[in-house]
Amino acid sequence: MKARKILLILIVALFAVDTLPAQTARKKVAVVLSGGGAKGMAHIGALRVIERAGIPIDIITGTSMGSIVGGLYSIGYDSERLDSMVQLQDWALLLSDRESMRSPFLNERMDQNTYALSKTIVLDKKGKTSNTGGVIEGKNLARLFGALTAGIPDSVDFNKLPIPFACVATNIIDNTEYDFHSGSLAEAMRASMSIPAVFSPIRKGDMLLVDGGLRNNYPADIAKAMGADVIIGVTVQGAPKTVDELKTGAAVLGQIVDINCKNKYDDNLAMTDVAIRVNTKGYSAASFTHAAIDTLILRGEAEAMSHWDELMALKREIGLADDYRPERMPMPAGSMTLPEAEALDNTSSHVVKGALGVRFDTEERVSLQMVGKWRPAGRPMEIDATLRLGKRIMAGADLRYVPKGRDVMRLSYKYWHSDLDIFQEGDRIYDLRYSKHTVDWSVQLANLKNFIINAGARFDYYHYIDVLVERDAEYVPGDITDEHLVSYYAHVNYNSEDNYTFPTRGARFVAGYEYHTDNFVKYAGHAGLSDIFASWRIAFPLGSRLSFQPMIYGRFLFGNDQPFCLGNFVGGDWYGHYVERQMPFIGTSHMEAINSKFIALRLKLQQRLGTNNYIILKVTGAQRGDELKNLFDHGPLIGTQLGYAYNSLFGPLGATIGYSTLTHKAHFFINLGFVF
Repeated sequence: MKARKILLILIVALFAVDTLPAQTARKKVAVVLSGGGAKGMAHIGALRVIERAGIPIDIITGTSMGSIVGGLYSIGYDSERLDSMVQLQDWALLLSDRESMRSPFLNERMDQNTYALSKTIVLDKKGKTSNTGGVIEGKNLARLFGALTAGIPDSVDFNKLPIPFACVATNIIDNTEYDFHSGSLAEAMRASMSIPAVFSPIRKGDMLLVDGGLRNNYPADIAKAMGADVIIGVTVQGAPKTVDELKTGAAVLGQIVDINCKNKYDDNLAMTDVAIRVNTKGYSAASFTHAAIDTLILRGEAEAMSHWDELMALKREIGLADDYRPERMPMPAGSMTLPEAEALDNTSSHVVKGALGVRFDTEERVSLQMVGKWRPAGRPMEIDATLRLGKRIMAGADLRYVPKGRDVMRLSYKYWHSDLDIFQEGDRIYDLRYSKHTVDWSVQLANLKNFIINAGARFDYYHYIDVLVERDAEYVPGDITDEHLVSYYAHVNYNSEDNYTFPTRGARFVAGYEYHTDNFVKYAGHAGLSDIFASWRIAFPLGSRLSFQPMIYGRFLFGNDQPFCLGNFVGGDWYGHYVERQMPFIGTSHMEAINSKFIALRLKLQQRLGTNNYIILKVTGAQRGDELKNLFDHGPLIGTQLGYAYNSLFGPLGATIGYSTLTHKAHFFINLGFVF
């Protein structure tokens, strides 16, 4: 009896062991995601439907945008998390090398709103660089990928990720395909989407890797080689354009890319069991607006839903019940937002930076400004050189002491050559052509994330070359004669705004005191001239798209025999645009001479339309006088302005029309690009 029981237990155990493979040896499912730039956002919608169908994903492969979506999915970013992640991003910033407004370096944030293009090259001590080609270095993308994959080892076997993963890059040294199966996941995704001549390639050993779409834009063959039995594919590649559709350079370039991405495409599509081909008509690889992303995700979801019956049939084919649901993967440890930039380590590398700004406006026409910066290895210093071309020519050089990446001390020289028209109450009074030499030494007394205090001494020499007098000037102080000044100053700069050009919240405060002399102590034999200025702007959100921004500002100059070069000037939308001490005054686009005491209140309403379009209304009231006691004796000056602006990668593009009681004339002004 006992032997019979033991025999029965053995039979049951053998039967269980024999049937175990039948229960677990189901077919492996792979999801393959094609490249396509912004069009690849449709992959997120398709993945949402695959999850809804309860189909487990055993392998995932991708190229370019497909590698980003697939790589993040393989470590736990499901469709819901991916949707949240792409909505959180500032894509205009992410696809550039500019610093975020959350950067810890206030000076860097100011630079990003001056220069449209920038490039950083890191050299070793022998002068060799790892940087190669590309207009965009991709440092913001690299930082984000690093944050998203935090917790994943720098060198990992991609087959050991929660979902085995692989992606494709192209080695442009010999035009061969390189498949990532291990290494740094962030680097693999960054290499796979490196569009040639747009993003810098990734150097890996003797290889130079760019976008994988050039060799294998839909890597179903890799999924097969990894053991896939069935393949669900998502492609966003549209039909080739016709002759009539190829009317622009961008369209021709897109056609060339699409044709080159056809390598292996038909063969790989033939081995796909369920092919989800998303209609992305009307969108391009560069359609990274939030509205476009929403639409593309919905299109991916809608197209995948049209294959619902095929997906459920495939689920039964691999041996799963209709109500089966795989377990959700744990939430990844990474952050879904772009981290703050870190200070560059200059102990072992030379750092060379270059930046270019170009703008057009109806007052100065075309202007161009270039800057080059060099931070030598092992030295806490930086040397900057700047050149500006246009009606206002400027050349300058700075020597800065920058331990841990922060300005501490600066010695600079600048040369200006300007041809300016100066107006009074709408009439031109002077046509000036002059040069200016400035030597400036300053130290930073405080340098926090949003707050800088600096103090220093400055020497200025003004040389007036030509002075054309149109009529007598009532408010212009002093005679227009050559002048030299030795000045001492202290400045405060605070900025917590969320956007430099179109803020919706935060504050900006700038103030300073300067003491001007002509012999280090006095001016014209008496006490020096005191110069006090300040501006304070606060942005209040009144909704998701509307913000209210009051600003109070002004400048008071005290002392006798005030020279022309220190006079008050107002006009336009920006501080210091034409001359150093110019203050904005809407309703006039040129520079107006005004009394030595000036104070103004500006109210601004900013309405965002869509993603990057803005309608802006401004009203300013101001008082002026030669003495504090008569500051309010004159009636107030009023300026109004209505404008439109588009927030582009190359700076704001827009136009305004305004009127002020200072000029009694309407002013129309066009600006294209960042202000400098």
